[in-house]
Amino acid sequence: MKPSFLHIKGIGNYVLLFLFAFFISSCATYYQKSQELMTAVYANNLDAAEKLLQDDAKWEKNKRNKLLFYLNKGTVLWMAGKSTESNVYLQKADYFVEDYNKNIGGAVLTMLTSAKFTTYPGENFEQIMIHYYSVMNYLQLQKLDEALIEAKRMLLKMQKITDSYKRENKYKRDAFAHNLLGLVYDIRKEYNDAFIAYRNAWEVYKEDYSTQLNTPIPLQLKKDLLRTAYLTGFYEEARFFEKEFGMRYTPNTLSNSGDVVVFWNNGLGPIKDELSITISIVPQGKGYVQFVNLELGINFQMYVGEDDSKGLADMRFFRMALPKYVSRIPRYQSAYLLINDSIYPFNLAQDINAIAYKSLQDRMLKELSAGVLRLALKQLAVFKASQDKQKEGLAVAASLLGAISEHADTRNWQLLPSHISYTRVTLISGKQQLNFKADGEQGMVLKKTLEVEVKPNQTTLLTLQTPEFSGYQNR
Repeated sequence: MKPSFLHIKGIGNYVLLFLFAFFISSCATYYQKSQELMTAVYANNLDAAEKLLQDDAKWEKNKRNKLLFYLNKGTVLWMAGKSTESNVYLQKADYFVEDYNKNIGGAVLTMLTSAKFTTYPGENFEQIMIHYYSVMNYLQLQKLDEALIEAKRMLLKMQKITDSYKRENKYKRDAFAHNLLGLVYDIRKEYNDAFIAYRNAWEVYKEDYSTQLNTPIPLQLKKDLLRTAYLTGFYEEARFFEKEFGMRYTPNTLSNSGDVVVFWNNGLGPIKDELSITISIVPQGKGYVQFVNLELGINFQMYVGEDDSKGLADMRFFRMALPKYVSRIPRYQSAYLLINDSIYPFNLAQDINAIAYKSLQDRMLKELSAGVLRLALKQLAVFKASQDKQKEGLAVAASLLGAISEHADTRNWQLLPSHISYTRVTLISGKQQLNFKADGEQGMVLKKTLEVEVKPNQTTLLTLQTPEFSGYQNR
């Protein structure tokens, strides 16, 4: 007996209910599915966040999202000040990324189904930021050799990512990675290497970050560059940068003093959502078709063969889902330390929100090409099945499944901060109090007191985070 839609409907009510349930769950973004964890973090309830991530065996069974589990757990433990435990999961995340990059099998599956059903490898900038947290952990544990290795690996991974691009990408150098390497050398009192790293950071901030990410050269970097130039005896370079920055180096005259560097992780980075667009199919003749969306300037030509081009042309258009970012607006816009009536403002060092958008823009052409090809293959399969009466039921099922599975991959590392800022202060050794103040919209103010033991001729690292945000913003 020939299959028909009525026959399928008669025997497939349970299947349709299952598909409907699957459709509803598939429509939810990754952010919506992880709302319980995010709510705990928003409230700074880190104990609750840890409990949600407690069952390693359960989370690690889900290979598709295993990296996100490692990243989330590593970040929550870092927020809780558990540096050693945090690095266990950050190291697992790093190994996972390395193993994934050696295996290209996932790319084939993505051509047949939505990327959301494949293993999540992390965005390029997310892979870089794994090492930021590792460096912070090792510095707080006073493991300077390990911190240096992680800082170098941060730059090495950035270089591998840049080399993998077939075309020019805008996020190709990371100024913050160079700055962080300089900080590690600085803490180790290796001022020659620190100066070189700071100079590299200055160059990337000036040439890339200022123009593409609207991130200016941090004032603190200028001060550190001048200081290490003089400490190394590079007086000619020091004079060049004094002229370049319009500022003079003032040496430390405090005896029995030490430095405190404070990093401020402000807000939380953007989340991924879905953008649905319509692609028109325009026949070009001789087996070619054109895929067009005028609103986004999409215009792809593809050879599919004479018969298949007619089949696609008959369909005229299809729906396509793409990932997009939605910003979470940080509650606080600026901050400073108040110490003995002196103000030390925090300088923006890394705008992760801006980098996320730029990184997605860099790979959008690849995303579009893969999506169009995937949908073309699915639409051709439906068209061919619909032409064969013996496969009429298969065509209906394939069409329904295609509609259900066509969703953008909305997964991302949602615990990254929106912005990372820092400042450096020189203080008399001993126990000191640092008064932190952050200013937000409508006169909102946050005050915290930081206790620190300043050690003579050493640099102490402090970190703090304000994950609160005041709303969402589409770009």
